[in-house]
Amino acid sequence: MRKVRGAKALSDYLDSIGCPMSRSTIQTLQRTNSIPFSKPSPRVLIFDLDEIDTWLGSDCEEVQAQ
Repeated sequence: MRKVRGAKALSDYLDSIGCPMSRSTIQTLQRTNSIPFSKPSPRVLIFDLDEIDTWLGSDCEEVQAQ
């Protein structure tokens, strides 16, 4: 399993795969439960990159519009 911790790390990953997304957009998606994540403690967000890749599918632009 590939995992990253925090919105910044996820933003960096998304930039690297050609799907740029700001930390604020990721945080908004997280607050509305629109993106897969886990929160093992109050200040820790974990994103499973395999789940993120599935969530993105092939249409990165549609997800950014949410």
